[in-house]
Amino acid sequence: MQYAFTSLRKEYSDLWSRMKVVKIAEATAQAKKIIAPSAKARYKKIERATGVPWFVVGCLHMRESNANFKAWLHNGDPMRDKQGRPVKTVNVPKGRPPNPNCTFEDGAYDALVVVEHLDEITDWGPEHVAYAAEKFNGFGYRSPSRNIPSPYLWGGTSVQRPGKFVRDGKYDASVVDPQIGAMAVLKQIMDLDQDAKFTVGPPPANSEPSTDDVPAATKADTPPAKETTPAPLSPAAIDEVSEIKPLAKSKSIWGGIMQWLAGVGATLAGMFQYIATPWGFAVTLLIIVSISVGLYLVIKGRIDVNKIVEHLSQDD
Repeated sequence: MQYAFTSLRKEYSDLWSRMKVVKIAEATAQAKKIIAPSAKARYKKIERATGVPWFVVGCLHMRESNANFKAWLHNGDPMRDKQGRPVKTVNVPKGRPPNPNCTFEDGAYDALVVVEHLDEITDWGPEHVAYAAEKFNGFGYRSPSRNIPSPYLWGGTSVQRPGKFVRDGKYDASVVDPQIGAMAVLKQIMDLDQDAKFTVGPPPANSEPSTDDVPAATKADTPPAKETTPAPLSPAAIDEVSEIKPLAKSKSIWGGIMQWLAGVGATLAGMFQYIATPWGFAVTLLIIVSISVGLYLVIKGRIDVNKIVEHLSQDD
């Protein structure tokens, strides 16, 4: 795996130890919403089914949809369309859960266990909480061209830096994410609720999921329903893949070639007065031969212009 927990653990520990919550009022308000009795009870039920601590579920839910229980935990997409019919997610991860005619808790199980496999984590210290949160959103902020602490975790804290995925796959280095990060909210939850505690090692035997809380392993798909496409509050941190058009259909490439040829023609016209000299004739002949050979190789496919353009457009 590209980003293994073992390679990131020290970084998470360092950031957590020196992090200061800057937007205290906003983070505290969100923490209070998560620990409210009605919300906490639902997060506790999800914890019993998945093994993911209730306060971690709450932080992810807050980040994805402002703790809206009518939106999927996966990415904050609505659970129902305008006609009230259940719909799957349309943003990353798309098409979840397989059967949208289910409860928020069932959908949370799909997001946390089926999609992200967070049930495999047993050591829920701050490092693993941070890793689970970043894995849930994506590791796109770690790209060499960005390389910033993910605002999904550290927004509203002293370690936040400019940069945000404004939508799935679209990064803007100038935008400062206004949302509060999951770790900032977690810090305020732990200050307000003594029930929110880190655990080390396997969970105790009495915390194993109960049969009543675990949704059915498989559910039949329902007929496709009309889907809505709202922008999620926290777009997935994934790299955008640029599509390179075929050479025959690329107006920009052929336009560039024609413009280049026009420039060469103008240069040759300017050199016309020197062609009569031996060295002028030799230079002109060399230019004409080079142009002819280059165009011949492009037309015959020996030089792949598309690959050259794709290579030049990649990050360093």
